[in-house]
Amino acid sequence: MRIIPSTIKSKLLNIISDAETHIDEFVLNPGKDMTRHRACSFSDTILTIMNFSMNRLNTELLHFFADKSKNIPSKSAFCQQRKKFNDKLFPYIMNSFYEAFPDSANYKGYTLMAVDGTDLNLPTDKNDEIYRVKQARSDNYFFQMHVNALYNICDNRFHSMITQPRPQMNEKAAFCQLVDEGNFDEKTIFIADRGYVSLNTLAHLTERKKLFLIRAKKPDTTASLLYRLIEAEQETDQSITVSVTRSKRNIKKYNLSNYKIVRKSRAFEPISSGDYDTVYHLPIRVICIQLDTGTYEYLITNLPADKFTASDLKILYHMRWNIETSFRSLKYALSLVYLHSVNRNYIIQEIYAKLILYNFASLLHRYAEKNKKTPKRKNKYVYKVSFNDTVPVAQMFLKRNISNKILKALLLKHMTAIRDKVSFPRSVRSQCVKPLNSRA
Repeated sequence: MRIIPSTIKSKLLNIISDAETHIDEFVLNPGKDMTRHRACSFSDTILTIMNFSMNRLNTELLHFFADKSKNIPSKSAFCQQRKKFNDKLFPYIMNSFYEAFPDSANYKGYTLMAVDGTDLNLPTDKNDEIYRVKQARSDNYFFQMHVNALYNICDNRFHSMITQPRPQMNEKAAFCQLVDEGNFDEKTIFIADRGYVSLNTLAHLTERKKLFLIRAKKPDTTASLLYRLIEAEQETDQSITVSVTRSKRNIKKYNLSNYKIVRKSRAFEPISSGDYDTVYHLPIRVICIQLDTGTYEYLITNLPADKFTASDLKILYHMRWNIETSFRSLKYALSLVYLHSVNRNYIIQEIYAKLILYNFASLLHRYAEKNKKTPKRKNKYVYKVSFNDTVPVAQMFLKRNISNKILKALLLKHMTAIRDKVSFPRSVRSQCVKPLNSRA
């Protein structure tokens, strides 16, 4: 299938139109909701949420409907419409739109799926005790939601997402759920950071015959999964079978060497909490790599050594950084930090809508990259199409009828230099929620 902007847009609109033909599956009151003609239709409500930027809600409605109709719905009318959606609608649109365009890029024939999470600051709701987080040095509270996402690294698209209240955050359980809910082939590699590693995660992926590459903490602390398994700060690439049990008696009974004891309160699916006799044998491959900075990274995987060397794994884990930059674009280029409601269900709608818009912009960005001209003379840098500048073009394209030729020119207007060898220290700054009523 030839992927051109008009095809990308028509696919998305057709998915939304198809959802409308099965509207009873996606509203709270089937047979009643969305049955009457309104100024803000089913599809317009969805597209408006996708086009949210950093303005107040009335301004957002003006920007979306000004070119379409003189009858601009009020803020109240719009909120009444979006209130009718159930929690199945936006995941359906996101999944259907992702599947409409098969993966076009891979690494040595393997699909790379990165999992990571990010916190989203929420507007204050004094009645909300689920998302409430107590400040460490005072009696004040703030409100946060944790977003766990699966991201196709080579294709630059979000595959799926799970939200959790920040006080109840469990990245390891979210990782397992994302893997179980997706339809992945045997040549998919899941790549994760240290927050997602645990014995249960490794066993869960192993039992389901999934390939994984997960970073681990240094083995010189008891909190590390690699504690007592390998030496710290020594480059290595070795296969280890870890014996997992819930009872210390089994260590002498079975003469276990590389073993781990799982407490009764900890989740470990192969051994139930009251089972003190079973020993589960978990085969893993452990790699310690020294970076150019002199520091060491520790990776756990089940990828075969004859196909993936330690250097390959270093490259693979480095590629995981794409999901970090995607979160930055999601929050700032797509304005996810600027929420338009206090209602937590509406906020989840906005998160899904931004992920759909991100994937839509990513497909347009891919189209522009394939159609950019090769410079006649050699430049100092290689240039690429700016993704952040693709986003407003994508939003305008959803609202207006623009020809492929004009859209191509708009996408290629903004180029940015690729500086792979340039690195900066990670800036950690305090964040706060953007107030709802102080925007233009």
